[in-house]
Amino acid sequence: MRIKSRYPEVAEYNAETVWDGETGGTVLVGEATKVAFDTPQSYGGRGNGICPDELFVSAVLGCLNNTFLDFQRRYELVLLSLRLQGTATSRFDGQGYSITGIKVSGQVTVGEGDFDAAERCVSLMKEYCHLSRSLKECIPVEYDIKVIEGESPGGHE
Repeated sequence: MRIKSRYPEVAEYNAETVWDGETGGTVLVGEATKVAFDTPQSYGGRGNGICPDELFVSAVLGCLNNTFLDFQRRYELVLLSLRLQGTATSRFDGQGYSITGIKVSGQVTVGEGDFDAAERCVSLMKEYCHLSRSLKECIPVEYDIKVIEGESPGGHE
């Protein structure tokens, strides 16, 4: 069954890179967003910016974060904190490097009574994040995300 999206059916995302004259550059997104990237020192760079592999993991985490928040709003659960950490493993196979896996861990803390809804939002996040969905056929993604029920803001202990 096809699910009707409440968002645009097609989206396009643009970025530009400009070499810094040395071992990295700047990513330009839109008119005001700039992110410096560089080659890590272990690969002959200066290490004066985010490594592209870190940007890759950050993109996956950001997509998971935003997907969770979309479902959190729909379920109207009280979100106290959301923290995700990610690790991408890259291996040299004798010819070049490939990302061989991504591990995502983290913790979601929600208000009292929202544990089940938060568990559902985590499940939906993993299912619907479009970046991890796009990667799943070529790069395995492992998850270890804990949900903790905390006290709602203004609540009593």
